Amino acid sequence: MDVCVESESVVYTPATEAMLEGIALAEEAEESDRGSTENSCAGHNPADSAHAKTPQPEPATAKNPWSAWAWLGLCKAPARKIPNIVHVDVDAFFASVEQVLNPRLRGKPVLVGRGCVASASYEAKALGVKTAMGFREALRVCPKAIVVPGQYEHYADFAERVRRILETYTPAVETAALDDFYLDFAGTERLYPDYRGTLVRLQMEVFKETGLSVSLGAARTKVVASIASRLERPRGFRMVAPGDEEAFLTPLPVAKLHGIGHVHTSTLAERGITTIGQLRRVPKAALQAAFGEAIGLQIWERARGLDGREVLLPSTPKSVSRETTIEGGTIDTEFLGGLIEYLSERIGSTLREYGKQARTLGLRLRYVDYFSAHQAVRLIKPTNDERELLSAAKEMFGKLFTRRVAVRLAGVSVTNLEADRRQNDLFDTRANRRWYLNREMDRVRGRFGWNAVFYGKGLALREHYATKPNGLVLSTPCLSR
Repeated sequence: MDVCVESESVVYTPATEAMLEGIALAEEAEESDRGSTENSCAGHNPADSAHAKTPQPEPATAKNPWSAWAWLGLCKAPARKIPNIVHVDVDAFFASVEQVLNPRLRGKPVLVGRGCVASASYEAKALGVKTAMGFREALRVCPKAIVVPGQYEHYADFAERVRRILETYTPAVETAALDDFYLDFAGTERLYPDYRGTLVRLQMEVFKETGLSVSLGAARTKVVASIASRLERPRGFRMVAPGDEEAFLTPLPVAKLHGIGHVHTSTLAERGITTIGQLRRVPKAALQAAFGEAIGLQIWERARGLDGREVLLPSTPKSVSRETTIEGGTIDTEFLGGLIEYLSERIGSTLREYGKQARTLGLRLRYVDYFSAHQAVRLIKPTNDERELLSAAKEMFGKLFTRRVAVRLAGVSVTNLEADRRQNDLFDTRANRRWYLNREMDRVRGRFGWNAVFYGKGLALREHYATKPNGLVLSTPCLSR
């Protein structure tokens, strides 16, 4: 059945015209029979003929999303708006995976990590344990907690299993982090007439297939959906209907707003701003003066539920990031340098896989006292060579690592991606040598695994981390795209 739409007119194929003529004739015959029946029963009255053409209610078949009218696109009822952005958050991911792998841990307080808590089950969180808390304090709060070092090689596998389930509902799935996913259900209103029931079924299917519970939040924007999913964990479910964003956000504390850290929250609290409703009354200019033009604008927009970010498909990345938590923290500059080198290698390999180059490189450090330092620089020319990325990252590391406090998180990211244009380097001998070297390294790693070839400092990392075919087993393996 072919329907061609051009401008405002609809052109039907002969088969479609025949079907529509049949429908029209059937309706005329039915109307004629109805009229003759009414006239024979009540008698013909000319005054009634003026009312004979009164518009009748739309047939139920036209309102049915599965009817022929709907499939032809002729249904008069406008498509209903749904909170199409869905944020899926796996509850207590590391600890939940450990409970699935070892059923004896189910229902018990479980702590995952070495030195500090990387993940805590909700049985432990209910007693006051928090992520990133030192084990000494955590065991004081929860003496019966079971501490496991973590089987990090399994976490990425479970995350991929969850992702494959989500992709059976919509192809628009973005992996924001190892246990965070964004889904876009725009255009599926007729495929899923019972939208709420579909999301509940998704939640149940993930638990049935993986044993992991997830919390869901649905809204029109990413920022509101992520807040909604985190309000009622574990196994939370919250839908924010279009137009209800302001009422939903107003009573919530500022700390719930995605993208605002401890420092920003403390700064606002000092000025008596503790709820998102109060934050919404602050002028944009005042926020930009306090936090900078970019951050101030972001806070102002997100306090109103505005977020222009779309769900990104894996085939079209707009940024690539790799980061990991260092359990217990470290001040060993050699170790941190090797870790940044490894993260730069992974980013360079990912960029080449997608045929992209990056113009902007960012480095992020977080200390054990929760202080964060971040810097981004614009590269002289776009690149996907890890040696050039590493050179810029090392320079930023020297500027950011200025405190005599252990670092617990290191991350490298690239943005402003563009297509790989190697022709710009045709007459650069050094760039050509690097290009051929990277190509052969990618080929060897693709055949024999990532650990078949590595740079010098990678050897030191292998003394601290286990290995697997696709790389090192870091404390927080990242699947950011």
